[in-house]
Amino acid sequence: MTTVSPATAGAATGTLANGVRYAVLHRPGAAVTAVSVWILAGSRHEPVPGVAHLLEHVVMQAVPAGRSRRVVDEIEAWGGDVNAMTTRDHVVLHAKVPAADAAAALAVLAEAAAAADFDDEVVAAERRVVQEELRLAAADPADVVHDVFFHAAYGDHPMGRPVGGQAAEIARLGRAHLHEWSGMFMRPATMAVVVCGDLTETQVRRALADGPLAWLPPDPAGLPADSSPPVAAGRLDLTMVADTAAVVIGGQAFALSDRAMLAAEIVLELIACGNASVLNEEIRSNRGLSYDIFGGVSGYRETGTWRVAISTAPEHREEVASLATSLVTDAVRSGWTAEAISAARRRVAGLAQVSAESGLEEALRFGDYAFVGGLAGFSLPGYLGQLASIGPQEVAHAAEFMTERLVVATAGPAGFR
Repeated sequence: MTTVSPATAGAATGTLANGVRYAVLHRPGAAVTAVSVWILAGSRHEPVPGVAHLLEHVVMQAVPAGRSRRVVDEIEAWGGDVNAMTTRDHVVLHAKVPAADAAAALAVLAEAAAAADFDDEVVAAERRVVQEELRLAAADPADVVHDVFFHAAYGDHPMGRPVGGQAAEIARLGRAHLHEWSGMFMRPATMAVVVCGDLTETQVRRALADGPLAWLPPDPAGLPADSSPPVAAGRLDLTMVADTAAVVIGGQAFALSDRAMLAAEIVLELIACGNASVLNEEIRSNRGLSYDIFGGVSGYRETGTWRVAISTAPEHREEVASLATSLVTDAVRSGWTAEAISAARRRVAGLAQVSAESGLEEALRFGDYAFVGGLAGFSLPGYLGQLASIGPQEVAHAAEFMTERLVVATAGPAGFR
């Protein structure tokens, strides 16, 4: 039995008669198949903050029309793993299931995503769950510091507010708000499907053709128009009771469709992601100020951000914030050798291939670039090919742009400055 390697598999793409798009990354013989249904609008497209996140919870815990069990229960009964997430740009419902049940799981997720009517009891229960989720996050400096970063970077713009909403906002949300948001975005132009595993395009199309996504009326309206202000340089500190502190340093990055995103990933590897990176080497290995340092680049439709997060003891918060800022600034000013850039580029490529061993991760990467970012024809081999062509000059230009307006955010106990 032959299994298609994720490094060489291409995507078969198509469109239902009403305009709903789909992509199939076929892995013949795969024991597990990942299915995902995308709503191409997220927290920054909300008329009422928090509604997209609450809707994600409600539709997964509801019983779709004509069925007898909740979405989560039905997929778990097949031995599957099901979840959902909300971002600034999209909401995605996804599941990993034994390949024999993949078509059925896709049908269930499609019914969940297309829901337009909501049970008051389910809404009330999930509203409490979301508030509890937010409460736990707000008590963890390593979690809440990212909200501080986005508020510092974007202020009161929708990009600057927490993806999950805030407890007081969630308390005001009800069935009518969910109905309004689903009516705005449950349209063919803002719905998509990505499948990775042992389902063919024919099987996927057949599973969708008999379901609610195919029944959505054609709609000429396109995706939401997105326009974000440039990241604003500055610093914002949050005082909170905790036994640890967190620091984030970051700034402007690039849209998903911008080739410079590839250079930015190399920059992050050089700055923070690798063991020998600037921040890991000095802050972790040489000074022992942190056990946990990680970074990443987030691309959106028309903009992007990069962040490095560092956990530390409260008494070291100011030292870490100042040191990280100077280390990043000095590293970009000095630049990197061609050898260092080559090693970082290889690791970025390797990690992408390792991630793609998971059908779900490959599906999420494809959906992000192809459907959110608008890169028609995106493929992992194409991504790797472009990555291999990124040279030192592109890395230097990306690094300079990324550090023009640095944002520093911290969270932790008082008395650190």
